[in-house]
Amino acid sequence: MKLLPLAELRARLAPGRPLPWGVRDERGHLLLGKGHLVDSEAMLEALLARGVFVEAGEAAAAQPDAAPAAAAPSDIATGTPFERWDKLCSNLATVLANPLEKLFLQRVREAALHVHALSEINTDLLLYLILRQDHGRFETYGITHALHVACVCNLLAQRLGWDRNDQQRVIGAALTMNLAMIDLQGVLARQPSPPTKRQRELIHEHPTQAVRLLRAAGLDDEPWLAAVEDHHERRGGGGYPRNRAEPGTMAQLLRLTDQFTAKHSARATRSALPAQLAARQLFIENPGDPLAALLIKEFGIYPPGCLVRLTSGELGIVVRRGRSANAPWVATLTTSQGRAVAAPALRDTARSEYAITSSVPEPASRPRLAPQAFYPEAAVAA
Repeated sequence: MKLLPLAELRARLAPGRPLPWGVRDERGHLLLGKGHLVDSEAMLEALLARGVFVEAGEAAAAQPDAAPAAAAPSDIATGTPFERWDKLCSNLATVLANPLEKLFLQRVREAALHVHALSEINTDLLLYLILRQDHGRFETYGITHALHVACVCNLLAQRLGWDRNDQQRVIGAALTMNLAMIDLQGVLARQPSPPTKRQRELIHEHPTQAVRLLRAAGLDDEPWLAAVEDHHERRGGGGYPRNRAEPGTMAQLLRLTDQFTAKHSARATRSALPAQLAARQLFIENPGDPLAALLIKEFGIYPPGCLVRLTSGELGIVVRRGRSANAPWVATLTTSQGRAVAAPALRDTARSEYAITSSVPEPASRPRLAPQAFYPEAAVAA
């Protein structure tokens, strides 16, 4: 099979128009089928940057349209980042519930492109949305957790210098690693008692079962499949389902991100852990692991979404990481006298008068703080 780089056919592509041919990876495996909607400039640029290909015969056979009709943009690719996040969650709820649907893999890959596009808009906002999730919606835990892991894995893959193929691969693996227990995750999150014997069996089997579902859907990407199958294995042994002593780097990235983001999520039996405690536990559980250290560094000591007290006496919420891990930018919630502010002021905690004196535990009724007030620049549709 002769393959042509997609970049050579750039003139025949445009946002809002369907692909005139299938798009393939360097091995010729189909990624997106002919007719798939290129719904935004960001998606088009993501495809070109990834370095995908078109089968030469198919490209030659497809004549350019003289006057193509513009297609409606995808719902997910339009609106503010907040709206796009909510719509992506809703879309994933449908996609991940139907792994036997004919276009399942195409839909997962589309979602992966949207995850990548969101991460390029505002990383701090992305971390804020993860930390300040709606902890009362236990029934959707499996979906939101998959999205959280996918977003963070993508950020870390970029830090590690992985190419676009591996970035998209780890996002896809994160979205599908719990494919066999999405509903069970919601049940366990709201269940006041420990897992039953049958539930423990399903937990132990879910990596293997997820791989079976992915193969049945037509996935033949072995690194993706291996990452899913081994995402609960540990280097040196002690993991499951096969107790492998040398799982791959992608699988370990999934495992650690899975652990860390789960610590930030509430259950019926416990509250979400404070960010500093979650980081400390991850460090203790994985001593000397460079991926764990990278994950903690990415979030910072005070990640976006944390409540903190300042030297000024003001209570604030972290909205942006700073030049150093212990000096983020904070939006005020109260005055120094404890009165709620009408509009938040931005404080640079690297300045001594606004230095952080302590993190503040979340109140029993965790407040829902609208991110639009802290990220006004993102409140406008792209």
